[in-house]
Amino acid sequence: MDKEFWFRRWQKNEIGFHKTEPHHYLQRFFAALQTQSGATCFVPLCGKSPDLVWLREQGLKVIGIELSHIALDDFLRENCLAGKWTTQAGMPCCCTEGYTLFCGDFFALTGTALAGVRTVYDRGSLVALPPEMRTRYAAHLAALLPSGSRMLLVSYEYPQSETAGPPFSVSQQEIERLFGDEFQVELLVKEDVLWSHQGMSDRGVTQLTEFALLLVRR
Repeated sequence: MDKEFWFRRWQKNEIGFHKTEPHHYLQRFFAALQTQSGATCFVPLCGKSPDLVWLREQGLKVIGIELSHIALDDFLRENCLAGKWTTQAGMPCCCTEGYTLFCGDFFALTGTALAGVRTVYDRGSLVALPPEMRTRYAAHLAALLPSGSRMLLVSYEYPQSETAGPPFSVSQQEIERLFGDEFQVELLVKEDVLWSHQGMSDRGVTQLTEFALLLVRR
């Protein structure tokens, strides 16, 4: 899977992964992030998620990074945000009303761009990546975040043989293997959700579990 895959998805508006409402796990477990008003939350592979708006409404500043310029332009337009595109950290960036939105490769993001960030929210980032990229993702996040940083991570688990990702099946055990050396990993909730994911059922998936984890950087 390469960047062109995601560019094509956004160009063709094949964005079944996009949700129109803030994720219920974000709202339910937001307090576990232990944020303070005015703090900054980083959202990797952010798309045009309404979670960004919800986080902003909680008094946080939001930094997002997304490959597709279409996604970020849609986010700005749909939320009536006006911003000027400049270049920061070597990539296009738009700053507006508490949002800093980078258009580029997550793996090219530097710690300078995330200076002061202690909070991360991942709803669809890890599960969007094939196995060989998930190891890089975990290592890069660990390199970007200082000790004490907290991350809310939402993932899915299903029989991978029943359909190709994304979203990929990423089990709790795999997450513990990927992140366990650098993060404390705590399971917050795990639920059967196939009944509410018709798209996955239509793809032949017979079992689907969604779960949320709290990760704390050691």
